[in-house]
Amino acid sequence: MSRPMNQQFDCSAYTVGWLCANTAEVNISRRFLDEEYAPPPPQPKDENGYIVGRMGSHYLVIAFPLVASSGPVAIACTVAHMTRTFYNIRFGLMVGTGGGAPSAPHPTNPLNDIRLGDVVVSQPSQSHGGVVQYDKGRWTGDDNFEIRSHLEGPPRYLLGAMAALQSDHQSRLDKMMDYFQIAATKFSRSAAPEFRFPGRGQDRLYKPSHLHKGNEGSDCSACGTAALQPRLERQSNHPAVHYGLIASGNATMRSAAHRDRLRDTWGVRCFEMEAAGSGNRFPCVIIRGIANYSDDHKNKHWQNYATATAAAYAKDLLRHVRPEEVLNSQVASRIM
Repeated sequence: MSRPMNQQFDCSAYTVGWLCANTAEVNISRRFLDEEYAPPPPQPKDENGYIVGRMGSHYLVIAFPLVASSGPVAIACTVAHMTRTFYNIRFGLMVGTGGGAPSAPHPTNPLNDIRLGDVVVSQPSQSHGGVVQYDKGRWTGDDNFEIRSHLEGPPRYLLGAMAALQSDHQSRLDKMMDYFQIAATKFSRSAAPEFRFPGRGQDRLYKPSHLHKGNEGSDCSACGTAALQPRLERQSNHPAVHYGLIASGNATMRSAAHRDRLRDTWGVRCFEMEAAGSGNRFPCVIIRGIANYSDDHKNKHWQNYATATAAAYAKDLLRHVRPEEVLNSQVASRIM
């Protein structure tokens, strides 16, 4: 990658913020840059780390908290520092992993099922802008939990890019896995370990009533196969992309029963912990590679691969975002 070291750094050149929550997401995401440049000089009171570069026609900032932390508060600080230092940023892409909210297996088309390694993208639905904060709301008289906090939807040009890419996927004209392969072999002829597909044998969806056997975070070797949810086999290992509501909260979702209740009530497709921290007014699309099924069988076996598929989708999405539309939109700091 090209890294010009002698040019004066210009914060105004960068219009896209790419948000990561941890070092693993950063290390995978930077492989998708077409060019990486020298980082900016340290800014007073800015606690973020930054990697800057070009991806296609866009100059973007990969931003992440320098202090190891997670959850919405950490991301809120990351967004605040990023939009202050890089004051021309128009929108953000939050790229990382989440837990799937699988529905009953589709009887004829396995691509409609959420599988590990797939990607879920936040999309406005009903009165929600793409993300619901499921741990904020109120209990109603009929013993239901009414969600009252949600983020606004992304700008129109991002929704248009999402629709165009969705059409590409349906026509098999997308470049998502091309970008994935280029990033995987960027520094050697063989794929980096974190990009290797774990195998469908490691993709285990258990029936909600079957609790995990073993320590928290351990593999499911002791869980057996009798309680696995029967699903049709896919003909390809390429990840599918799903659009819909993403549920964000302060704690990891590990309950199949609670997962299914929120899925059925709100149509949630994915659970994660950072999106609610991006702020109600920050123009942003949440892109999550599915690393688990939001139940007590959760482990980190699919974490890196799912991060890479999310990053591949994000790069393909930027291919449909025209730079002139971005420059003609309002800067994020003014919207916020």
